[in-house]
Amino acid sequence: MMVRKFQGSSMREALAQVKRELGPDALILATREFGGGMRTEFEVTASLTAGPDGDGDGDSEAAHDRRTPAAAYGPRARRPKEPPRPAAAAMTDEDVERIMAPLRSELRVIRTLLKDVRPDQGIKRELVAMRQALRDAAVSGNPAALEEPLGEIATRANIVAPSVRRVVALVGPTGVGKTTTIAKQAAREALVERRKVALVTLDTFRVGGEDQIRAYADLIGVPLSVVHDPDRLPETVAQLTKFDRIFIDSAGRSPFDRAALGQLRRALAGVADLEVHLTLSSGSTAAQIDRAFERYRPGRVDRLLFTKLDEADSLEELVRAPARLGTPVTWVTTGQRVPEDIEEANVVGLLRIAQGGFGRAEAAA
Repeated sequence: MMVRKFQGSSMREALAQVKRELGPDALILATREFGGGMRTEFEVTASLTAGPDGDGDGDSEAAHDRRTPAAAYGPRARRPKEPPRPAAAAMTDEDVERIMAPLRSELRVIRTLLKDVRPDQGIKRELVAMRQALRDAAVSGNPAALEEPLGEIATRANIVAPSVRRVVALVGPTGVGKTTTIAKQAAREALVERRKVALVTLDTFRVGGEDQIRAYADLIGVPLSVVHDPDRLPETVAQLTKFDRIFIDSAGRSPFDRAALGQLRRALAGVADLEVHLTLSSGSTAAQIDRAFERYRPGRVDRLLFTKLDEADSLEELVRAPARLGTPVTWVTTGQRVPEDIEEANVVGLLRIAQGGFGRAEAAA
């Protein structure tokens, strides 16, 4: 089997190259969209199964059965050997639709079968594992073609929701920007919305963590409570009765540090009127997001919060993750400026960025 990759500035252009180079009997193995910023490229991996004499046309019935879905709609009569084909014309919309139709039809059947199914958490975990297995099995190309289109997800799923609790805690892996994100939202609510805001930090583990959030608190002009013993967190928060909003910063920990995660879970369990935001870098893969969610969920995870949109190449998880995990997004951060670079998520904005990338969406705004 001869396997080749073709690239173009659009899927039609890449498929036209396949048809021109390998002919109409080419087998489409995978498609992939890559790139970022203002330019996106498309790649198609295709092959031409060789016949008994190695000419690539194959006269046997077995060879015929291995043809692409597009070829299967044509005549089944055997063909004599042909001289080299001349360059084929660019593919039409009908050519593209003929190639993609079987996949779309299969996805519609699957969605119909699952429409009324309400799986328990065990089944949901199995579905997540199955999705990851499909990704791992893709030898070439991007398996995004096997996934539901972003527009359909944004239509059917609850991917955004506002913050509704008085106390907000940010949890998540180390290095995702929890402290800076808290400073951005606290500054916005205190300085712009004129609300009474207080900060609380559990981050006494990281070198400089306490100094960083103290500097932000001084700049914003809000009080900071440092909790060295996590078991004292509920008591500390309960004393802040005169404040409209309380933000809790937690130390970044590895999702595999079960002891630290258990300690954090116990600390948050006694806090009243609490909303927990799992903070994730926008550059995280689906597997990394799912793993972090599974590790933090035994406590509670009410919202997702994505940071560093300006640093990520692919942003499809902004839409896919909240739908897949059943946990909406409230805020996203788009840069390092405090307090400017934080935004409240909305469906239209998330979908636009997920489909076109942050740079392209900014240029179109």
